[in-house]
Amino acid sequence: MKNKNIYIIGLIALIICGLQSCELKSEMYDEINPQIYPKTERDVRDLVTGNAYTPFHNYNYGGMFNVANGVMLISDMASDYGFCTWGGSVWEPLEFARWTPPVQDIERLYYPWTTFLNGISKMTLTIDRISGVNMDQNRLNQYIAELRCGRGFLAFLLYDLYGPVIVADLETLKNPMDEKILPRLSEEEMREFIVTELTEAAKVLPYSYGKSDADYGRFTKGLCHMVLLKFYMQTQQWNKAITEARELQKPEYKYALVTDKGAEGSAYANIFTFANEKNAETIWSVNCVSGSQVHVWYPHVVPNNLKSSPNGAFAGGWGGYKMTWKFFKTFEENDQRKQTIISEYEDWSGNVYNEANKGQNNSLLDGVIPLKYKIETNNVGIECQTDWIVYRYADVLTLLAEAIVRDGNTITQEAVNLLNEVRIRAGLTAYTLASFSDSRDFLDKLLMERAHEFYYEGCRRQDLIRDGSYVKAMTQKCTDYGQVVLVNENHHRFPLPEPAIIAGQGIIKQNPGY
Repeated sequence: MKNKNIYIIGLIALIICGLQSCELKSEMYDEINPQIYPKTERDVRDLVTGNAYTPFHNYNYGGMFNVANGVMLISDMASDYGFCTWGGSVWEPLEFARWTPPVQDIERLYYPWTTFLNGISKMTLTIDRISGVNMDQNRLNQYIAELRCGRGFLAFLLYDLYGPVIVADLETLKNPMDEKILPRLSEEEMREFIVTELTEAAKVLPYSYGKSDADYGRFTKGLCHMVLLKFYMQTQQWNKAITEARELQKPEYKYALVTDKGAEGSAYANIFTFANEKNAETIWSVNCVSGSQVHVWYPHVVPNNLKSSPNGAFAGGWGGYKMTWKFFKTFEENDQRKQTIISEYEDWSGNVYNEANKGQNNSLLDGVIPLKYKIETNNVGIECQTDWIVYRYADVLTLLAEAIVRDGNTITQEAVNLLNEVRIRAGLTAYTLASFSDSRDFLDKLLMERAHEFYYEGCRRQDLIRDGSYVKAMTQKCTDYGQVVLVNENHHRFPLPEPAIIAGQGIIKQNPGY
């Protein structure tokens, strides 16, 4: 049986792209063409940009971070607060963690695997193709480091969802017509690959880019260490996580919480505005430019009957994605983060919708509206060009606080101070050591703080799994909604696509429990 493109790439489509003023332009090729192999530094830059960055784009419904089936969306939809008004076979299995293979209708479970697994192979081939180009060696080393960062980054995202994946070696990739089916890496091999790629890339890449830098949006040392921090937290290597977080605190990275309230009257709300994109809190984001890369968060969350406001209007929203009312009520009264959530609004006819009058499904019946990104007069509709934030510095501070307490099983003043940095920014009263009865109490409060801080930023599912409370939380969600409870610890990972298992002829093994 010939290899399937799920496993290795043979005659793949090369995507040659250029990153010009943060704007990605692409040209598609149907097959490998020797004439487009890199010969100049510009060729190298274009090839690297195309193959290292394409998986991480956000253009409507494409890219690892798109808002319809990207990793952040499906992770949080499969958590205790995620809900989609549209329901049905596509969304309910995600909302209530009741996926079992074959799940042909749940394409969102499979999208990252089927769409981006070959991205690692493309980057491997690109490293080989550019290595011999006669150009400035330091610049070449940086491009290779970007590709290695991309491999580690993509491998981590897939590992988080599915466990170990298939990573083809260069020899296999150079002989695509051989009859060879590659197995998934072992747990140890997978972890080693992620750590090695990110660690080696971090040795070469710059600390960060400023908002005016022409290369803003390319991979950095900061991104490498951020992904390593996430990896060590998910694998419960607390001491190593602490090391990574402290690395990101160094002044060389220039990361800091947004404290400027801007025109929003809230520093938190100001993080997600068009005027304040590329702020110092952002470690890495998808650079969005109208006509090039855009995200469609607004139409997915805004109901079509939302009345215009001074902040701008949005016509034709679908009102699908919600935050459950139960979870919304866990916010403290004075929490400024609630300003980015719509729990009451007026429609065009003057009707007011709120908890007492929830209206129809796409209004507030199924939950509140997690707006997050501000509706702005110059930035509405399906062409939203506000950068989509993937990782930010508040994540570092709260994960460091968590790792410190988990590592020592004791509450320290440093951990409390770190948590308070984020809490005070939200307009809330600072905690003291006396605020917590024990380490478990601290972790409970911290994880809820993270849930409020990072709603729909792809953190909640991972937080619950790491804490060992995912099954309990999802069981309660199912109970609350009168749904059948199927969730168990096997649901910490999604099942692999059934076609991959069939084509794998016993070599590609399904995740346990499916």
